[in-house]
Amino acid sequence: MSALEVVPAPTAPALEHKPPSLLTCLGIFGLDNLTPVIVAALATEEPLLLIGPHGTGKSLLLTRVAGALGLVFRHYNASLVNFDDLVGFPLPGPDGSLGYAQTPATIWGAGAVIFDEISRCRPDIQNKLFPIVHERRVQGLLLEDLKYRWAAMNPPAAEDDETGYIGSEPLDTALADRFAFVVEMPGWKSLSEAEQTAVILADPGEWDRSAAAGLTSLLGTARASAAVLQSTIGESVAVYVRTLMALLDQAGVELSPRRGGMLHRSVLAVHASSVALDPA
Repeated sequence: MSALEVVPAPTAPALEHKPPSLLTCLGIFGLDNLTPVIVAALATEEPLLLIGPHGTGKSLLLTRVAGALGLVFRHYNASLVNFDDLVGFPLPGPDGSLGYAQTPATIWGAGAVIFDEISRCRPDIQNKLFPIVHERRVQGLLLEDLKYRWAAMNPPAAEDDETGYIGSEPLDTALADRFAFVVEMPGWKSLSEAEQTAVILADPGEWDRSAAAGLTSLLGTARASAAVLQSTIGESVAVYVRTLMALLDQAGVELSPRRGGMLHRSVLAVHASSVALDPA
């Protein structure tokens, strides 16, 4: 009787483990689909507005990105802020000039500003946010250090929608038109079980500090890619945007000329960011 031949059991092919995404490295979970848009907003330094229910990570995302980029930033609750909180108290100078008594909370010297609860902001304060968001100016003075203008809000309540928030009002149309990127944050039910578990287990103070260098490098790559895309397909994208605006107008959605330019730059930037994130 011949000896039995021992045949090794077949082994399963090695599972492919994808490297952690940029936002995962920053301790932000469940938002990977938004990464190209977030990177595009950072690369272009265009205003960004996040809309979503409470607890969806709007403030966490913005403050974590500001920290990763090493920015001096200010985080204001727009529902409570007064204009003096932004600029300080006016101080007339001996020569008739006007200065401001600054505090650690004033906007001067900030590289990024976050206006939280912007949809609960008083109309008079909203009006004063226009030039900050769009022009980086306050009282006509250029905020030379300010690169990023970000805002967050809960979805407003509507008559036919009970998921909105009472007290959260639609933004003034002119103010809303200042935001090049308007991003809807995913809710809990839209997350996978793995993402939900990661959110539950996440330590708010823990994230990979080495990811900051990767983010800075990524932004440089995205900017370079956007310049190439502008020179190669910029005119084709402009035709696409013009066609899109015409179709939206037929549907009763009229966009401003400014929004047309924003759309053109944003389409190129998001595509460039996608290429920078995954050259394949």
